Order: sequence, then structure tokens, then C-alpha cells
Amino acid sequence: MKFNDNFLIRYLSAAPMALSIERSQECRILSKLPFARPILDMGCGDGVFAGILFNEFIDAGIDADQAEIDNAARTGMYKELIACKGNDVPKDQGAFQTVFSNSVLEHIIDLGPTLREVHRLLAPGGHFYVTVPTDRFERYSVASRLLEGVGLTRLAGRYRSFYNRFWRHYNVHDVAGWSDIFKEAGFRVSTSRLYHPQNLCTLCDFLVIFALPSFVFKKALGRWILIPAFRRFYIRLPGAAIVPLVDRLEQQDGGGLAFFDLIRP
Repeated sequence: MKFNDNFLIRYLSAAPMALSIERSQECRILSKLPFARPILDMGCGDGVFAGILFNEFIDAGIDADQAEIDNAARTGMYKELIACKGNDVPKDQGAFQTVFSNSVLEHIIDLGPTLREVHRLLAPGGHFYVTVPTDRFERYSVASRLLEGVGLTRLAGRYRSFYNRFWRHYNVHDVAGWSDIFKEAGFRVSTSRLYHPQNLCTLCDFLVIFALPSFVFKKALGRWILIPAFRRFYIRLPGAAIVPLVDRLEQQDGGGLAFFDLIRP
């Protein structure tokens, strides 16, 4: 499988900085892994992530949102796109060698049926690559750290509950908790690792306030950036300035997000 490079700069051309920093980390993690065909993007959204990660098309993508499927079709990245829920994919058993799900599982209320469906779709020995938030992610937000810092522990806890409701994070666990869930669905956990360290989480949370116009554009136009061609023209200089900072913060230990390489036995 062929991958792109310079993920952060590429992402900044298509999305706000807070999202670009997080997604570029995930691109770097996934670009070091084997992707045997056929490949399924589970929860493909608008297709921007796949378009920045891969330098060639992938076999299939699914999403429950028809509007996002339409956006993904415009990227030209997918051989096939299907609007369906993750627990009922109209594909044969063992149809895929690789499935990846990037920041999707935390948004599914009843996770078990979806994981069992991925298990069904994967051929024996196939890989399921997953990125998800841990229970530290909301703790690393700006407000939570400030409230904890001044001793307002109870208020910080209430804010974290609000944070997860706002972002629709229905599943938030530590690495061990996520591992247990995956094992219960029949997967073997081959690899797990934390990424997006504390200070980088806090930086991205701070940057979200500057992304508010992008959320409006996404809702109204189906894309994060109002004029992508103009964005590509002016973003390179600030992008080049932020890369060294992100690289330095990435070297810190721990993280609010987790990656899993799961294998279907």
C-alpha cells in the first residue's frame, strides 16, 4: 500500500489546526503498518483522512451518514462506498483482510454488535486497526486541568462528563478496559500504544476555539474550510512553524489517545 507524507501540512490544507494535529499523528502511526487488500474504512466520514493517509484508492468505506458518504465519494479514494451502520454491513463473511477505524468506536452507544460485525467481515488472520480516546483524554482538556489545578476536583469531574456528552464520547476507557472489550468480541490484541501526550492534548483543546468557523462550514457546506484553494496557499508558513512544536510535544510519555492492532484469530 502506498502512503503520502508530510501529513500535518496536508491536513492543515483541509481541516482546522486542532483536528489536523491529532489526525496527522494517526496518519503517521498507520502509515508504518501493513494494509493487505481488500481494505475497509469503518466509519469513513468525509474521506479526508483516507485521502491524506493513502496515495492510492482503498477498496471500501462505510458510514451511517449519507451526506458524509457523498462527501467521501468526491475524494475519489474509494472503490465502493456504502451508507450503513457498522453493525449491519452488506458484505460477505471474511470479505476483508484489513479494517481500520479512526476515532469512531467511542461514538457508538452499543459497541458490541459493531465489533462482532467487524470480526465477521475480517478474514482469519486479518487486522483491525483502531484509534480511540482513553479515560485521560478529557482530563487533559484545558478546563479540566485548570479546575484540578485550583483544587476544584468535583467541578472538574462535572466538566469532564459534559465534555464527553458534548463530543458524543459514549465509550471512554483505559488501555486495559479497551483491550478487554476487544477480547470479548473475539479479537487478539497484537499491539497497543498511547499517543497524543498530555500537553499536546491540552494544546489541541485550546485550539478548538479557533476552529468554530470550521464547524459552521462543515455543517453548512460539508467541508471544514471555506475556500480550500486559498487555504493551501497561505497555510504553509504557519504550518511549517507548528511542525517543530508538535514534534517536540509528541516525544513526551503517555497520551490521551490509544492505538490498537487487533487480529481476528
